[in-house]
Amino acid sequence: MKRILLLALIPLASIALAAPPPTRLNPGQWHFTYHSTVAMAGRAIPPTSETVTRCIKDTDPDKLPLMPKLPSNIQCTAPALQTSAQGYHVTMSCTASEPNGMHSQIDEDFMILPGKDGNSITLDGTTHQRITGAPVPIPAALVKITAQGQRIGACPVGKS
Repeated sequence: MKRILLLALIPLASIALAAPPPTRLNPGQWHFTYHSTVAMAGRAIPPTSETVTRCIKDTDPDKLPLMPKLPSNIQCTAPALQTSAQGYHVTMSCTASEPNGMHSQIDEDFMILPGKDGNSITLDGTTHQRITGAPVPIPAALVKITAQGQRIGACPVGKS
């Protein structure tokens, strides 16, 4: 389940690869909340949530630390990006290979919407994951992800 959640958070990395949103985020201390639900073979898996607080000093989109660095076994295509006045639509594909011979194909489709004031950002989308090479068949997973980020103040002194 942890692996599915990690793979489900890959789209947030696409923010770092995409063109700047119409509104730049303001620097400071940010609180991010991620929610995901997974459906496999028609069955829902209990939803998961994660929160992260980060100091963001450089709000250049290709430097935003919205998620941990991806493991080396996950390779993604450059995101296809469509910008609009509200934000942007990102699609991309990733593959992951495991030492045990399992391979994952992940296709992502997300809307990323920065708040007009630069103090918030919202992500909403899906990830479709298919796994091959497992000792037993694993059904495809559809992961629905929402994330919200909110600037909560200035960075603590000495933090980056």
